[in-house]
Amino acid sequence: MRKSLNWKEVEQFLAVPWSLFAVICNTFKEALIGIEIIPWLITDGKDFFIDNFLKPLGEEFLKNQRIRVLSDTTIMVNLDAAPRLPFDGAQIEKNDGGGWVKVEKRKDELYVDGRKVIMRIVKRQKNGKTIRGYELHDELSGELVLHPNILDALIEQHLNLIPKKWRSIGHIFFWGVIFRSSDDGSLFVRYIFWQGSGSICLDHDFGSDDPAAVCAS
Repeated sequence: MRKSLNWKEVEQFLAVPWSLFAVICNTFKEALIGIEIIPWLITDGKDFFIDNFLKPLGEEFLKNQRIRVLSDTTIMVNLDAAPRLPFDGAQIEKNDGGGWVKVEKRKDELYVDGRKVIMRIVKRQKNGKTIRGYELHDELSGELVLHPNILDALIEQHLNLIPKKWRSIGHIFFWGVIFRSSDDGSLFVRYIFWQGSGSICLDHDFGSDDPAAVCAS
């Protein structure tokens, strides 16, 4: 059965163009430009309007867009969008970036650009041993570590994509971005756990409950 619109939905639909119209009107009024600009925009000023306004506006929108939804089980995530800062005073020390990637759930596994996401534990994290975060970062060099923009896409809007088996894992680390504290210069990496996310200083020790989210080669 086809769903009919209610008045609230109609109001929300109309609010967008009216809000946009108000922004345009106020901008032109402040510049002392009247309604006569409209015929000019679709004639002599058309090329200027497209090349100097519409195209740059579209490019800026795409650059800052973080997520595109393809289906209930698949999203696109922009790794070039500015990473969320984990705390006040945080600065970006290293950012792998990488443009748009496809993140999809297949059964109870997560895939990024067709590569299965695995929980990576280095040898020095196994059998009850621990490794300092700085050393672990070096050991993960060259690995396809996940970017925290994927972390944010999962926990902010798409919890359904998180594999259920991740619930039993302590902290899963996304090493694609390293943050530096402006207070003391310490380095931090972000992690996800079943109830949210956080960050931890690389001065800490990492054990077998602290895997890195990595794409299988």
